Amino acid sequence: MSNRLFFLARYYCITAIYFARGTTLSLESYTSTNDMSQPLTRADIEKLVQEVGETTQLDLSWQNMRGIDLSELDLAGARLDQANLMAANLSETNLSKASLVGTNLCGANLIAVNLSEANLSEADLIGANCIVANFSGADLSKANLSRAMLLMSNLTGSTLEKANLNGAYLSRANIREATLCEATLSGAIMKDARMSEIEQALLYNRGVIDLDQARVIAE
Repeated sequence: MSNRLFFLARYYCITAIYFARGTTLSLESYTSTNDMSQPLTRADIEKLVQEVGETTQLDLSWQNMRGIDLSELDLAGARLDQANLMAANLSETNLSKASLVGTNLCGANLIAVNLSEANLSEADLIGANCIVANFSGADLSKANLSRAMLLMSNLTGSTLEKANLNGAYLSRANIREATLCEATLSGAIMKDARMSEIEQALLYNRGVIDLDQARVIAE
């Protein structure tokens, strides 16, 4: 394990405490359209990458990859629309500019994942561990991020229009220039989250917790 991930592992205790509150989340209640198939393995994915040559040509749409370990793999620009990645390990995986429209990422390990400029519209990230994840410039419109752990995540310039962020933990996250129009934020925690004064003002009366303790950045 890298020194960086060893340091981040300390935050799992925060995750455990956070998700212990309120209703217990049961990932078993969320099913994929392709759950009947045998899940692909890391070896299968690596073989496919070799066959297509470029990850931008890799199409894993609708595939069952539940519980797979794809940590630290380069899948930049790959297509994973509607795939089942429930409880998958994607820590430090490069998925920049990848397409994950409607993808099931419930309970996935997304620590330090690179999803910059990725398309995650309507993706399901319920309870996902997204500590220090990079979502800069990503499309998360209509995505379900309820109870997701977004501690220190980078959401700069991301689109979260109509996204579900109920109960999400966004402490120390960077949400500068993120679009939150019609996003639901009931119970979302934003203590020390980075935002402008105008962005903070637009979040009042939307159910955000600790908004007064956000880290306001001068324009």
